[in-house]
Amino acid sequence: MKRRASFEGSSLTEQNTRRMRLQANAMLNASTFDPTPLAKFILNLRQKPANIDQNDLMAVLEVIFTNLLKRESLDTQALQWDSLYTETWVLLLDRIGSTSQVETLMALKVCMSLIKGEAESPLVEGDWPIGKLKSILEILINGPERTIVLKEFGKYTKYLDVLNLSIKFALELAPTGDYQHDTIKALNYLSLVNQLDLGKAVLSAQKYHVDTNKSHRSFTYEKARKKLNKIWRGIIASSNGIDEDLHRMVLVVLLERILPHMEDPIGVTDFLMNSLHEYDGPIALLALQGIFVLMQKQNITYPDVYEKLYQMFHARVFSNKYKSRLFYLADIFLTSTHLPENLVAAFVKRFARLALKSPPKDAVIMIRFICNLLLRHTGLQKLIRGDPLAEQISDPYNEKEKDPVKTEALNSSLWELHFLQKNAIPEVANAATFINNPLPIMEFDLGPLLDVEDSRIFDDLLKSKAKQYMLSYENTKTLALAKHDTVTKHFDLV
Repeated sequence: MKRRASFEGSSLTEQNTRRMRLQANAMLNASTFDPTPLAKFILNLRQKPANIDQNDLMAVLEVIFTNLLKRESLDTQALQWDSLYTETWVLLLDRIGSTSQVETLMALKVCMSLIKGEAESPLVEGDWPIGKLKSILEILINGPERTIVLKEFGKYTKYLDVLNLSIKFALELAPTGDYQHDTIKALNYLSLVNQLDLGKAVLSAQKYHVDTNKSHRSFTYEKARKKLNKIWRGIIASSNGIDEDLHRMVLVVLLERILPHMEDPIGVTDFLMNSLHEYDGPIALLALQGIFVLMQKQNITYPDVYEKLYQMFHARVFSNKYKSRLFYLADIFLTSTHLPENLVAAFVKRFARLALKSPPKDAVIMIRFICNLLLRHTGLQKLIRGDPLAEQISDPYNEKEKDPVKTEALNSSLWELHFLQKNAIPEVANAATFINNPLPIMEFDLGPLLDVEDSRIFDDLLKSKAKQYMLSYENTKTLALAKHDTVTKHFDLV
């Protein structure tokens, strides 16, 4: 009677979960092992009754089997649950291939816990169940799109034993043929490779999924590096004719996982340059980032890279969520004080011209950027002249010219900044006044500006000027706008 009372007010599913846990505890604590409750749990895992929470059921089975695997006195009882364990494993693999992401993540967690339990179990003499890990990866690669689940699997590749085996299986399970023929499988495979992190943080941590097992502690960086390079050669050979989503993922894998450990980095030069010149948006940005790494670490020169970077700054970029990354990369590429003045002058003019027609956030960034470039290249300070109206009329700068060194920017002026001083947004106008005074000694830090949301400038302005306005908070009845919209938050429509 007391137990029933404890179930009052809870759903039938919650009651069944509590019952399962109680039954599991009773079974594990019994002096004589009875597999009957366990068989019922597995039946529910197979049949999926609506009143049984499948995630709770998998969690209960995890507790049962990890406890059974730890026991040293089960030799005589092993036959009673060994077949049930095998059946459970098959059902868990089926859940990993499920269309329910929540169930897939739970099944993955339970499977990795059971692998750990098996590897530490005296019943199997401490052998690492590598076949079970491979079966998990086969399902993840060959099933529906599994990017999020594979990202979750990345938590386990931080362990060197799992990382070592995953690299081995990535070679064995690589898709055959061009990726364009099976884009989902290719995306899953690339997502797996993107979890194979040979970075210093992982290697120095020296963590293992199975602490007591010695048979798979033979991890060496050089062997893993060679396999990773072989994986990359397979990827690049299969990337003919792929769509933009796959192309972007290939570049992500290259930059994050392959390039720092590449045996022949110069070999990716053509791939990066083709990506830079044939695509816009995120693909071009990723290629640009890769090119910068090669220029910095391999001392490779790319004569056309600044021309492409210059062309990437156009009006459409400011509707692109990757624009902050573009600003960041441009700041890095234009850091050198040894660049030709006519090249840097073209970027200064391009930023000034775009600032006239950009959102406030972007205008402030470009104004600060211009100031930084004038500090790096003092010869460009001659662009600050006196009569903005006359300079606007006679401006020789050709903004339609694609080659920055041919734009005549060095013979121009920054009349645009004088006009920006009259901008309706005080933050933009104040930023542009730097040309009225001696230039600052230190460059502006663009980092905080790149993280600012577009609406923050407007919100900050309202907060600073709040006493000057009387706002009505009576909602309009004639026109509907989205709730919590910036307009409806501050104004009424009439």
